[in-house]
Amino acid sequence: MLSSSRPIQQPIHAEVRPHLDPEYVAFHDKYLQYLVPDDQKSWDGSARLGHSSLPPTESTPVAVGEIRDLNLGEFDVRIFTPDGPSPQLGWPVFIWLHGGGWAVGGINSNNDLCSVICQRARCVVVTVGYRLAPEHPYPAAFEDAVQAVKWVCGDEGSAQLGIDRSRIAVGGTSAGAQLAASLSLEAARMRPPIRLAFQLLVVPVIDNTATASTVWAANRNAPWLTPARMTWYRRMYFVDEASTREWQASPSFAPPCLLAKSPRTWIAVAEQDLLAPEGELYGEQLAAVWKSAGRTDAQVVVKTYEGSTHSILAMAGILSKGQELLQDTADRAAEWFHAEL
Repeated sequence: MLSSSRPIQQPIHAEVRPHLDPEYVAFHDKYLQYLVPDDQKSWDGSARLGHSSLPPTESTPVAVGEIRDLNLGEFDVRIFTPDGPSPQLGWPVFIWLHGGGWAVGGINSNNDLCSVICQRARCVVVTVGYRLAPEHPYPAAFEDAVQAVKWVCGDEGSAQLGIDRSRIAVGGTSAGAQLAASLSLEAARMRPPIRLAFQLLVVPVIDNTATASTVWAANRNAPWLTPARMTWYRRMYFVDEASTREWQASPSFAPPCLLAKSPRTWIAVAEQDLLAPEGELYGEQLAAVWKSAGRTDAQVVVKTYEGSTHSILAMAGILSKGQELLQDTADRAAEWFHAEL
């Protein structure tokens, strides 16, 4: 059957099309526009299986010293270890939280990025397969993220991983970036607090109260991740709408005294992403609270990828801008871990 005879389910908005990355437009027009949006279907778990009609979009992982999976009770983690002997004080460790609207994804997500970070930053990477909604609603995913960092920093995890507990960082993409940002705040509250070296937030969810008439207004016609789709994910994860105003769900709602304790931050924003305003505003918010608190050691870097959509990292294998983002993320991890030496 010719593509032109198939019903278009997800057209690109006419006002947005001229501003999009041409590589993305070509892929969307060939494949994505014909897929029925998940938010128009009843939840049956099939969204976790992906779309068999799509070609692979992630890039090929690079070789590292070792990859192994480990069960931590409620969830699994995947551990990437560099090749060669570990540093005298142990490896730095980077904890990664995948995206997928808190409902899809797992330790098989972002293997390309995790392997590149492991190799380039010479660090152990721990990717967390946190429990998923709707079976495990809020705050299950956040609780698993907290448990993961506690295990990494504890005696058992540190010994198994051979890490340097003074060089720990976190990161994530989309919903996983929300978990990472909230985890950074929780780490500062722990007794004793866990000092994180930095956080890398890729196309992050930051404000789970945002709507198409408020924060999302400028990008409400963005492709793929639409207001309806984002709301669909939210409704599965947040049983109680009031909880979306808690900083464990929306880090931008944290009090300034807690936000001021956030580590050095890198935020990757896709220009044509529904969530772009959230990332931009969070960068401004962190800079303001750090200035008010007199912190001169803190730094926030926001990079915008022009023409890109929320799918940018997931398409690092087919989009030049996606590969640019992947390499930038690994470079930032390497640079900032090195700065901690």
